[in-house]
This record gives sequence, structure tokens and C-alpha cells, in this order.
Amino acid sequence: MGQKAGIRCSVLMFAALAAFGCSKDGHGTGIQTEKEYAEVKVDFGSGIFNVKAMDPDESLVTDVSIMVFDEYGDAEECIWLRKAGSACRLRLIKGRKYTFCACANFGYAVTVRHISELSGIRYHMAYPDEYREGIPMYARHDGILVEEDMDIRLELIRLMSRINIRMDRSRLSEGVRMEVRAVRIGNCPKSVTVFGPNKVNEGDECFVIGFSRDEMETQLLNRNSPENGISREVSLYMLENMQGDFPDGITDSSDKIFDESDHRRETCSYIEMEIEYMSGQYKSTEKPLIYRFYLGDGTANLDIERNCLYTITVCPEDDGLSGSGWRVDKSGLSLRSGPSFTSFPSDYIHGKIGDRIHIWCEVSPEDTPFDPGESYMKEDEARGIYRYTLDKDGHGAVLELTGAGRGLIYMEAGPPVNESALFIIEVDLPHSDVQNADGQKRQCKNGYR
Repeated sequence: MGQKAGIRCSVLMFAALAAFGCSKDGHGTGIQTEKEYAEVKVDFGSGIFNVKAMDPDESLVTDVSIMVFDEYGDAEECIWLRKAGSACRLRLIKGRKYTFCACANFGYAVTVRHISELSGIRYHMAYPDEYREGIPMYARHDGILVEEDMDIRLELIRLMSRINIRMDRSRLSEGVRMEVRAVRIGNCPKSVTVFGPNKVNEGDECFVIGFSRDEMETQLLNRNSPENGISREVSLYMLENMQGDFPDGITDSSDKIFDESDHRRETCSYIEMEIEYMSGQYKSTEKPLIYRFYLGDGTANLDIERNCLYTITVCPEDDGLSGSGWRVDKSGLSLRSGPSFTSFPSDYIHGKIGDRIHIWCEVSPEDTPFDPGESYMKEDEARGIYRYTLDKDGHGAVLELTGAGRGLIYMEAGPPVNESALFIIEVDLPHSDVQNADGQKRQCKNGYR
């Protein structure tokens, strides 16, 4: 299920002030006197947004190119501010209408001679998570009449969308384990049209591997709420890709798939999830279970729009293996036979004070002697790192993180398995975690919600 929310980030303030001087107008209206000019001061700022270290600062503005066009479309001013915190002043003729445009976080100056050239401006990314200088943004405001001292506010619009992914395991059968090991965007655009809608037309316009979260970055997807079985979220980012509606009016997401000969397989964006899987009958070995699904604003749509938030909840049912082919790739699964040993969710756990983390081992045969490592847990508990509660089957424990530090737990299975797992638990100080749980479409001033 996907939901989209529009967002905006108001960051440009134009303050028109009286100024002195005279100049010749380029369109033959004669000499202008000092009373016929206004001096426009341009200030920049951005809202404050708390983000995780692995995520971009979604409101960061580092550099801005400003373009001002007169009523004839000619560029009156083209200015690049290398530091967006600084201000500039523009001298504009009173009584004229102007179009104000801006490109933020491009890392270079953007200049054109005429407003018609805006349609040719593109922003290119060297790699899919190139946002260390801030998410690329733009703004355009037409027909601003400069009559006297005045304030003008523009909105910077992000050229990327944010996609929040979460797992709902409440419908899985008992004994089925699904742990997300990686999630990424397929057919992730390399570039975007700035002043107009963007659509990928050929496969070589996309990154081979798009924006990704791997291993530790997917931990939140493996922590289920005890109340509803829904995990926390991880965020992915991508440039706009407007592919329109699915060609054949489908009503079920399972039909949202293209034939191998259809070139849209290479241009429409999708999510790919790698999942470590185990049930009473199957288990993943060297290759994981893979889920894939196309993105879009609804079942029959393939658009990923700039400056929008999409929330997607993945809901596997029963054994989690319904479906086949490209959407549900089960080629990495094998029948469970003979002794087996698998540890969950990973051998390295990183959390914050207050988090509850479940660690355990799946062992077959079920009557295999097993040591959950309680002596290690007692030692860590005495050091104030966490409190623990052993599982009823004695094959794992729930850890409630209580203090900063590093703990170690060693679990071991006896014959005929003769395997072991070493868990390292690192605990940081508590942090503020801003999340959107209502799933409603809404407008925001200072960042995604």
C-alpha cells in the first residue's frame, strides 16, 4: 500500500528597498531616474529538521543560483551565491513585472540569457546518494510586480522524492521468519529536468544500482511493534520519474508487471528487497528471497513525483511466498533437510537507549542441545548495558537497552548441529526520532512529514 504527501520548503525572502542611481533600459524606454528603481535584497534560510546520520539534511541549502527575467523574458540578473547564508541586492525598475527563478545545491552556477532556456536545464547526479551538499531544489515565481518596498517569498521545491518503507508481519504464519537484509531502488534516474516534468526514456538514463540500504541500515525494518507487528521505517531517495498510468487498467498490484520484451522494464522505477527467509519447509541459503514491486501513486500508476513523500507498507501473508517470477524470486530458497543453524537478526546490533531488540537462533533438529549464552547476558546486565528476557524456547532473548556501551553474547548449538553465533551489541545515547505514522497526504513548510 502506497501513500503520497506533498511537501514544500519556503526559504527565499526578497525584500525590496528604495535605492539611488540611473541606467538605460534595454528595451528603449529611455533614461530611468533614481525614483524609478527598487533595490531588492535577497536573503536565504531553511527550516530545522532532525535527521539520522545516514540520511540527507532535507532542508540544507548550501549554494543558490538566482535568475531574474523581465517582461520580455530576457535575463535581467544571473547571480550565484556560493554560500546560501549570504545575501545579495538586485536593482530592478519599479512598475515592471519580473519572473524570479532559483536553483539550489547544484554546486555550480546556473545561467541563461532568456527564460525560454529554462526548459533545457538539467541536474545530473554522479551517484544515487550524491546529496552531501543538500538535496537539489528549484523555485519559480512568475509575474511579480515591483512597485515599491515589498517582501517576496519563494518556495524551494525538492527535485527528489522520499520513499518510506516498512514491514507488516502480522499476517505471517507462526514459525515464518523474514529479515530484510537490503532494500534499493531499481531504475533510479541519473538526472532530472529542473523546470518541467521529468521522465526516463531509456535504460541508460538510470543507475545500474540505485539508492540502497544494506545490512545495518535495514535494522529498523526488522524491529516489529509488539502492538501491531509493523516495523519502523527506512527512507530511500530518488529523482522524479513521471511514467504515467499502467497501460492496461489493472486493479491488483500483482498485475503491475511488464513482459520481458517491454522496454518499460528498464525505465519505470521499482523497489527491490533482499530477505533472509526461514519457515518449517524452506530456508534461504547463499541467495536471499527477493521481493520486487513497481512504484507509483496508486495501483495503476507509475509516477514518482518530485518533492513528495511516499509511504509503502509491505504485507507478506501466510508463508510469505505467494506470487512468483520477477515479483517474488524464490530461486534462492531450498528445502530444509538435515541439521541447520541460523542467527537473527544479525551478528552486529546497533541501537539506542530504550530500544527493544530480539536476538535468537533457529536450530534444526528442534531437540538439539542449545546454550543461549545467559552467562554473557548476566554480565552485560550487571554493567548496565541492557536488561534481558529469555525466550520461552530458550533459543534467544529480548534485550531492553539501558546504557551506553558494548556487550557480547555467545550462543551455541550442540550435536548434531555444532554451530555457534556471536552477537555484538553497541548502545548509543538516546536520540529524537521523528516519524510520520498517520499516512495522510498533507502540506508542510519545513520538510517531509
